[in-house]
Amino acid sequence: MSPTADLLSELTRISSSIMRPTAVMLGLALAVQAGVAGADGWGLFVSHCATCHQVTGKGVPGIYPPLAGSVGRYVAVSGGRAYLIHTVLNGMGGKIQVGSDTFEGDMASWSQLSDQEVADVLNYVLTAFNTKLLPKSFKPISAAEVKAGRAIRFSSAQLHAERDALLKVVQAQSVDPSHDSK
Repeated sequence: MSPTADLLSELTRISSSIMRPTAVMLGLALAVQAGVAGADGWGLFVSHCATCHQVTGKGVPGIYPPLAGSVGRYVAVSGGRAYLIHTVLNGMGGKIQVGSDTFEGDMASWSQLSDQEVADVLNYVLTAFNTKLLPKSFKPISAAEVKAGRAIRFSSAQLHAERDALLKVVQAQSVDPSHDSK
């Protein structure tokens, strides 16, 4: 590695260790202020997702991908809703690209959440951060869809394969894939 790359790597590591606690504290403060007990999509997002993806849904450069302005395009294609459910239930590891940016953080499995909680947090992410990307016919993800998504456990490799296949469909259907690539 070059000295510049070493420095960039070290700065990313340091900023990540600073940003996570800051995001958690900000999220907790917002949840307390709003009186959120964690039963709604926003509260679930703050308590389970914002540590990595940030309260804004914009992620952490190089580590955790943005949810804002990116994942909404999946619901416009067949299999996209199931992919989002599979990702939350199984977690995901390994390298992915969103636009020209590469991310290598590991996402934990959130299979301990109830079907309704998974639906609520996904619907929050979709409607709060991806409104412009949602099809006009968008219907919220249901607990029944999440229950069906639990039927099969996915490995990280299987999730990557599902994502790759889905991105090909997104690109073939000309659903603005500008944020997502392999």
